Amino acid sequence: MKAEPHSATRKESTPEILRSVVEGHRANRVVVANLPVELRAVVSGALQGRSVQFLEDLPSTEVLPACAAAEVGVTWAEFAIAEDGAIVEVAHDDAARLAASLPIVHIVLLPAGRLVRDVGAAMAVVGGILRASGPGKRPTVTFISGPSRTGDIDLRLLYGVHGPHSLHVILLEWFEGR
Repeated sequence: MKAEPHSATRKESTPEILRSVVEGHRANRVVVANLPVELRAVVSGALQGRSVQFLEDLPSTEVLPACAAAEVGVTWAEFAIAEDGAIVEVAHDDAARLAASLPIVHIVLLPAGRLVRDVGAAMAVVGGILRASGPGKRPTVTFISGPSRTGDIDLRLLYGVHGPHSLHVILLEWFEGR
């Protein structure tokens, strides 16, 4: 669905892939949201020399401006659907959603062990996530199948009109956390 997959078989290859994607887009401003703690150092190390902001570390008033100014957003996917090529992000606050939707490039980190077969299996997982969340603390669950696209303009299919132009998914074969 127009997403570019990348496979990180070892922890050491993850920074190389991340750096390559960011350099390929000639990006200097990156926002990061919703990552497991264990991956923060990997991402920081890969993007040294660039402006990298972890949204969880910012005051809430600075999140929107940071995302709006960023060229790349790096986020975490809870799981993905193999048959449809869709990733599923679970956000407990708007920061993760903004990091995924405002920058022109979206990079998703996804553990390889978190693939489900089809939408039916995905809905069962989502149901479990929602049941486990407390009342008034329901997360936003987003299914992402590629860069934004629309056919509303002159009946032509256009990409990136309402969000990122480019989606990269880095499949972490070595990571089993969160």
